[in-house]
Amino acid sequence: MRKPLNRWIAAICAALMLLGCTGCESSKADPMDTIPESTGGKDVEKAAAADNVFTLNSNSKYSLNPMIATNHSNQLICSLVYENMVELDNNFQVIPKLITGWTCSEDGKSWVFDIDTSHVFHDGTNVTGNDLRLSLEYAIGTDRYSGRFNSIAGVSYSEDKLYVTLVKANRQFVKLLNIPVMKRGTFGDKHPLGSGPYTYNEDGTQLLAFTGYNGYDSLPLDVIYIQEYQTADSIINAFESSLIDVVQNDPSSYTNLGYASTNETRTFATTNMHYLAFNEESTLGRYSNVRQALSYAFDRAYFADSLMKGNAVASTVPMYPTAPDYPTSYANSIGYDMERCQRILDNFGIRDYDDDGKLEFMNGSAQEIEMRLILCSDSSAKAGVARKFAEDMASIGFTIKVEELTWADYCTALEEGNFDIYYGEIKLRNDFDLTELLEVKTKDNADSCLNYTGSTDRSFENYVDSYLAAGSATNVNEYDIERASAFESLCRYLNETGSLITIGFEKQQLITHRGVIKGVDPNMGNPLYDFANWEIDLD
Repeated sequence: MRKPLNRWIAAICAALMLLGCTGCESSKADPMDTIPESTGGKDVEKAAAADNVFTLNSNSKYSLNPMIATNHSNQLICSLVYENMVELDNNFQVIPKLITGWTCSEDGKSWVFDIDTSHVFHDGTNVTGNDLRLSLEYAIGTDRYSGRFNSIAGVSYSEDKLYVTLVKANRQFVKLLNIPVMKRGTFGDKHPLGSGPYTYNEDGTQLLAFTGYNGYDSLPLDVIYIQEYQTADSIINAFESSLIDVVQNDPSSYTNLGYASTNETRTFATTNMHYLAFNEESTLGRYSNVRQALSYAFDRAYFADSLMKGNAVASTVPMYPTAPDYPTSYANSIGYDMERCQRILDNFGIRDYDDDGKLEFMNGSAQEIEMRLILCSDSSAKAGVARKFAEDMASIGFTIKVEELTWADYCTALEEGNFDIYYGEIKLRNDFDLTELLEVKTKDNADSCLNYTGSTDRSFENYVDSYLAAGSATNVNEYDIERASAFESLCRYLNETGSLITIGFEKQQLITHRGVIKGVDPNMGNPLYDFANWEIDLD
């Protein structure tokens, strides 16, 4: 039910805006083990006085084109103006939206998507296959989305179909299509036309409920106001004063904003993975036994619970634990185990040969050990993981020297191979494709390849390709034994070679005032997902 607005307060707010004032089925991880229970839909006492209007923040320094919007505030606004081709929930399962169904060829390279052409753009014209085709082609050329579409060979359309051809098989390709759709011919506009539940008013200071939206009658608000606050302090103050009503926050980033604990915080899964990798041309990093041994020396629960304060999930494999094909049993078998770490090193010949409490390796004679671990100084959580790892390794006589570098110095060290181990962070694709991290770096892929290990092992690419090609395209939302087996084979090879050590995945936050909003169910691609079913009490 739409809430009535206090016209006097609404008029003041509008005036202020004019003044310029984001394994098997039984072995699947339980989502509740990894994503804290949302407080949406529960009766809780309000902790902030509402001002009788609902307001979102924006930032005019950034674009409101949904394909290139990089600011959290602007992305939240865009999620109400545009509809995605599909949605993806916190279990990485596809929810049909503008695309309602799909088929894939036997070779896994040709896809046909069914389009619901009953959806209407804000100018009253119906969504067509051409709009989806052009939106996808536009996304391919943007920094925000281009990486996920490297395998596209061609795109075509009919009135109610979208056709996509891939260079290599990927039976999970539909998971990559949680991208917004804009009306053809408006891409260059400040506010391209969308088909979402809200449309801009003439001067862009309000979002108005769109009468042509499928579900208009369920929208909780007739008007959403747009204010602008750019600095961290002003955003926090505006939110705590109820001048804006919803904020998105990345608690692991240097941009983390400190909001009061009296608010309601809903966390949602992301594909932002923390990991470590080795310089496989360094003195000890070249040995798979050493790499594998060190993979057992990371306390991932300490990362997720203590350092990230619940805003991350631990994982020993490069897949979010709530995804359908997460290999729970195998992942649990390769966790934190310092005895196992020391046993592998001992079997390889790394021991305390001179009884000085330090491990040595034989290289003609016993050599003292020191490995240099570099990380970017932008995150206290990363530094905490590195220091705990170094302390645990020191307890068995293995020296790890941790160096925190500026972003520029960190990048230079990676490019020059001036490290033994590096701590990295990457936003994986929704299908957990590891191509850029594991492919062998060449002149042809130098711009996209993120593999700084110096490895020449092409087996990784075969394992990744086999995983993406496995399973049924119509079964992407369920456990698929062929796909799960292929991913576990990749994980086993990663563990045997020790070439990539997964620490875990970040969560992000959607924060609202306590007791004001119910029914919130954010996800990575759309933090304001299912806004039409929110209950908002502004009284």
